[in-house]
Amino acid sequence: MLRSLVAVLSAVAPLASTIAHADTKELRIGTRSEFVADPHAQWSASLLFFYVHYLAPALSLDKDGKAVPNLAESVTALSDNIWEIKLKPGQKFANGQPITTTDVVATYERVRNLPKSTYAGIFAGMKEFKIIDDLTLHIITSHPYPIMPTTLTQLVIVPAEIAKTATPADFGTTKANVSSAAYKFVEFLPGNRLVLERNEAYAGPKAKWDKVTFRFLPNGAARVAALLAGDVDVIDDVPPSEVATLKKSGKASVFVGESDAVNFFSMDLGRDVTPFLTDNAGNPLKSNPFKDVRVRRALSLAIDRNLFRDRVMEGLSYPNSQIVPKKLGGHAHNLPDIVPDVDQARKLMQEAGWGDGFVMTMHCPEGRYPNAAQICQTAAQLLARLRIKTTVEMIPRSVFFSRMTDRTGPRGSFILFGWGASSAGEANVLQQVIHTYDREKRLGTWNLAHYSNPEVDRIIQEALNIVDAPKRHAMQARAVTMAMEDAAVIPLHTQPVVLASRKDLKIEVYSNFYTLADAVTPADAK
Repeated sequence: MLRSLVAVLSAVAPLASTIAHADTKELRIGTRSEFVADPHAQWSASLLFFYVHYLAPALSLDKDGKAVPNLAESVTALSDNIWEIKLKPGQKFANGQPITTTDVVATYERVRNLPKSTYAGIFAGMKEFKIIDDLTLHIITSHPYPIMPTTLTQLVIVPAEIAKTATPADFGTTKANVSSAAYKFVEFLPGNRLVLERNEAYAGPKAKWDKVTFRFLPNGAARVAALLAGDVDVIDDVPPSEVATLKKSGKASVFVGESDAVNFFSMDLGRDVTPFLTDNAGNPLKSNPFKDVRVRRALSLAIDRNLFRDRVMEGLSYPNSQIVPKKLGGHAHNLPDIVPDVDQARKLMQEAGWGDGFVMTMHCPEGRYPNAAQICQTAAQLLARLRIKTTVEMIPRSVFFSRMTDRTGPRGSFILFGWGASSAGEANVLQQVIHTYDREKRLGTWNLAHYSNPEVDRIIQEALNIVDAPKRHAMQARAVTMAMEDAAVIPLHTQPVVLASRKDLKIEVYSNFYTLADAVTPADAK
């Protein structure tokens, strides 16, 4: 029992309290992300930053990815298998209803049971939610759950009656969006905007802006043009190629930081015949070349990560030969960098019986990752050296992820994907992306490659039961090493966070890509 290990989060003020009030009343943000109305449907930092403006989680993430109090004043490990959540007293939803543990439990049950919700992996090992009183909740787990505090930052709370009755469509209106945070939901116009206003009923520090409008601008050039034209005040996901232009304009300031996310290519390792590959004559292949580790290693050796940094990402990416950023727990520091070697790659392709190559369609999400189109086109050119003829198909973000997570549909054969660790602060990519998909255990939810290695699975599960952080991270590094030796995915780089604003504003950069209204302040604010 770990009674000596108590994770109590001191009652520091929520994030908004650290930001001075501005005279400006409205903030307009041009964002790459298309809004998904249901806050419990798709687990992604690119969506969660919308929700936390008007629906609060028990704990929030600060700019460095640390969990700090929000609705909860503390989260405490009482033992190996019991976590206690203590809510702050006196909190209310915008409709005047007190926020209690009944609302928290109803929300968690909704998320856990929502069909096709990609949050499913969060609940692996959570056995029971036990209400002690209106402000005290115990989460009973089947095994130690050392990352519980950061996990709770991913789940925004709604009133119990809404959690039990609201449909996904209801969350596109004010009907289901009863605010528990500094802002309140006003309007959602699909493909256009999300409008929020200050929630005057909020018990915490007041929101900085009277009104916040998120304009959905998935095209990077369009976001930059909107900022320079004065149509928006802030933009996120600035294309690296536009950074110099913005700086020279005299109208904008640029803010850059290292993220907690790695981009990689994911291959179809599950199907004996994969649908988006043909031979050079256009005939469907009778076998799946990606199931041969030699082919996967060959493709990885054909990728020049420094070239991506220098020519595609304008020097702003951080080359990475594994799926965990260097600053996070679980990074395998002893794993050597992958040095591009086309000759060795061709040799491996020949040994595997694919020396003549094949024809492939590469699927990439539009409006999700920095320079995604350029990344995929460059990769296609590099793979051509292995006689792999590649067509790049860009798919809108909302369509891409629903399609690639459909395990009964056509999915994709070779895709660009990415993973951030904001929900854990360490290598949770292992249980979500690398572990064999296990619906019952809620593991491998985002394993789009359908990679499966029983020994890697065993190590991942063992690490999930280790509360001692250095030991857990060492175990995670072992699993990362094995998965990379298997070429389970082809890592590219750790992504940058690149934001820009009009000249009289400044932005605090969040490593998890959150674009928060209250992280924007006047440039002369102290």
